[in-house]
Amino acid sequence: MTALLHSHDGDGAPLPPEGRHRTSVHVRGGVGATRVDLEELRHLADRLADVVRDTGRLAAALRVAQQDLALDAALAPAAAAAADAAVDTALHGWWGVRRLAEEASALLTALRYTRWLYEEAELAAHVQQPAPSWVGYLRVLVYQFSLVHAGISVGSRLVLVGRLPGFRPRTAGQAALAGFGALVNAVVGDERLPPDGVALDHAVRELGEHGQYIVPWFLVPRPFGYDGRRIDPDALTGAQRLVIPVITLFHTVTGRTPGTATDLRISVAPPREVPPAPDLPAVVDALHDVHQDHGAAPGTLEVRRTDHPDGTRSWTVLLPSTQAMAPGGRNPVDNLTNVEAYGELVNDVEIGAARAMELAGVRPGEPVALVGFSQGGLIATRMAADPLLRSRFTITTVVTAGSPVGHLRTPADTELLHLEHVEDPIVGLDGTSNPAEPERTTVSRSLATGTTGEQRFAVPPAESHSVAEYARTAALAVTAGEASVVHVAERLAAISGGPGARVTATAFTLERG
Repeated sequence: MTALLHSHDGDGAPLPPEGRHRTSVHVRGGVGATRVDLEELRHLADRLADVVRDTGRLAAALRVAQQDLALDAALAPAAAAAADAAVDTALHGWWGVRRLAEEASALLTALRYTRWLYEEAELAAHVQQPAPSWVGYLRVLVYQFSLVHAGISVGSRLVLVGRLPGFRPRTAGQAALAGFGALVNAVVGDERLPPDGVALDHAVRELGEHGQYIVPWFLVPRPFGYDGRRIDPDALTGAQRLVIPVITLFHTVTGRTPGTATDLRISVAPPREVPPAPDLPAVVDALHDVHQDHGAAPGTLEVRRTDHPDGTRSWTVLLPSTQAMAPGGRNPVDNLTNVEAYGELVNDVEIGAARAMELAGVRPGEPVALVGFSQGGLIATRMAADPLLRSRFTITTVVTAGSPVGHLRTPADTELLHLEHVEDPIVGLDGTSNPAEPERTTVSRSLATGTTGEQRFAVPPAESHSVAEYARTAALAVTAGEASVVHVAERLAAISGGPGARVTATAFTLERG
């Protein structure tokens, strides 16, 4: 599944603009301080569900009336034809019952998605998973049904994901998985299933809650040092407490940790002049330049220097998404880097990006924006919060697209903008909603409804997890004019370059020895 998702990281096939009608984005956090009444959303959803049900009944009654008119046509042909035309208009006209049902159904789905998003945000803000205790660990050891309970808890959340759009089974097991997902969708109903991003948030949270007991964390010192970083077990999420032992085991078995033995090599391409990216959508679209499907070498990131007309300089760092599935290979943009960054540990891409910034000539005090897609967003958020990097660089802005970063700390003196699609499974891997803080703005958009004029619940990864679609989401977010988005977009534009600015891009390719 991971390979399927990342095979579409660079760019999905764009949908034709024809037929699109107004769409919406959901904004949480930031300077706009959005407030939402969840009870009102539930009430509105209930009322809309009544409208959908009643329009269905009305449509059925009109179809019966058409059948009756067909039987009466022999008695009064002209009157029957006129009546049939009127009924047909009521059913299929521009504002007929059919269209009313479609619009009400789409709005109902959008309201449900909005409610789920804000409920997740409320949960993340007010519910903190407790650190593993000796009581919980003892329960795992002695309670004979604990593994069954864990399996049921995690499985009950995973089934909410339903079908896997775009998944082509190649084995009997994969066919069974696809069939089970289709069955869930058929039984529960597409419109009543949470989108994949929200469903996976639930599943990952449950998995972390049970999986964190693979080691006796209550015996681990608080805090402790690992690979030159200070780690406080109490501040980690359950999922992080699950992956960190896996990472340390991998490091122990392979005998390597990030940046050791000077085995990370950096190749520098000749600088080239590129057009300024004057706004948020252009900056997100620029992420194409560091992806292989647009000609970039594996392991490439890019540092862009902006020379402003007043003589000042600023910098934009573009960070790519996962490119190699097997961990620990020559290309460090891999799943080893994913789990290291997920656990808030130093990693090779972070080390390489810091070296690239030094080689590019970033000076202390010059503003830096980090922009990343998928894994790149994880790295960007990690770098902005790293005290060593903050002492060397002035990272003022971070933009992530399709990145699971809700569990990562909010960096001081840095503003973050997160772009997410609720159908994108990758954004649900953090197991929590992004915090709604003044320094962090999250823009969520559904691709299932309100985008193409019809509801499309089977949104494939080629669309939900693609740079191209996230650039469109950025454009919609800016057009919406919400204060939090406008604030960060203007801050980013001041760095990426406006009229009269000159932008020089340098590509750096990372490779492990």
